[in-house]
Amino acid sequence: MSRIVSGKLKSILSGIFLCVFLFPFFANAQDLIIDHWVWAGQTLDDKNHHEQKFLENCQILEIACRAGEVRVLVRSWGHQTSHKSIPHQSPRYFQDTEKLILTYRMENRINVREISAFINRDINIWKRAGRHIIGIEIDYDSPSSKLDEYRAWLIDLKKKIPADISVRITGLPTWFEDNRRDAKKLATVVSEVSLMFYRQKQTPITDHLLDAIKKVNNIRYGFLCNDDRWHRLLKEQKKYGTFRMAIFITAECHVNREPAPS
Repeated sequence: MSRIVSGKLKSILSGIFLCVFLFPFFANAQDLIIDHWVWAGQTLDDKNHHEQKFLENCQILEIACRAGEVRVLVRSWGHQTSHKSIPHQSPRYFQDTEKLILTYRMENRINVREISAFINRDINIWKRAGRHIIGIEIDYDSPSSKLDEYRAWLIDLKKKIPADISVRITGLPTWFEDNRRDAKKLATVVSEVSLMFYRQKQTPITDHLLDAIKKVNNIRYGFLCNDDRWHRLLKEQKKYGTFRMAIFITAECHVNREPAPS
């Protein structure tokens, strides 16, 4: 009888040890969180189609993945429009269950008062339509030499929009290659920096870059939908926590609409 009890006790203790040992692994088993951009001329169906395909590939690769937020191009300012605002996506094309980030594309920095007025108006329109807005994103390719000016611009912008709306930005890998100090300072004033790797030949993933960003804990990695270089980054960056990525859909991924951003 004592042997039976002893055997049962060993089994129980072994089970407890196994649970305790494996719990941290399962608690942190999320390898990758993936967002998508929905650009001008694209639809939520385009995003859903590619997202489902990506998640299925994650299962094949045995990577724990989950869908994140949707980044919606709402407004842009460009050289061809004499820097006038051009509206893009509308809330009627998006479900109220989606967590949305409103994206603003600028060729040049717009006056803070002007862009904040548009942002506040857009947030009100989308919220009145019942959409779940969790943040805004500024898509602007600042020169590496002017990152400190851009940081001051962002600080000013944050003062002029609701405090519960997070501010994110897209960023260039060259910022960290050319001006590491100011790039890191810039990252501290926003919720997230999405590093854009869409120019495949012009944006190699170098050891110098990986060293520059390894202690920046609010980086997300932006790739075109047909770019598999994220595999290498996933292996490199998993040691620092969950890997966050955002994908831009192009014609090569069965969407014959808007070209990649430039």
